[in-house]
Amino acid sequence: MRPGQLKPNEFEVAILERILADHADVHVDISGLHVLSRTFTGVGSYTTFLTAKGGERRILRTAARIDVAGLRDGLGNVVFMSGDELEMLELYTYGDEKWDGVYAGFVIDGDAGNGPAGSCGHIE
Repeated sequence: MRPGQLKPNEFEVAILERILADHADVHVDISGLHVLSRTFTGVGSYTTFLTAKGGERRILRTAARIDVAGLRDGLGNVVFMSGDELEMLELYTYGDEKWDGVYAGFVIDGDAGNGPAGSCGHIE
């Protein structure tokens, strides 16, 4: 990933596409997303997108397993929506595993057994 990259990278796009495929009721044009910031925490990351910040807040996820080299249990995921716009993609490790943000050779596959895909709820 290059500094100042304003579009989602191939890893983020693949995850977002999978989440949206699991939520047929959500229609978002990923190609129109503008990245405001990326934060790496050592145990995950936050990618924040430009939004108008209006409308009902929703949380989406996929139960698909997201594997990257060096992580025994892969990554979990959550997408925060504001109205019909993607607001933030959060990725996180399980347990005490550390992740440096490197995603080369990632694989997104099937149900990781972390519960059902679906809406995690609404934020009031």
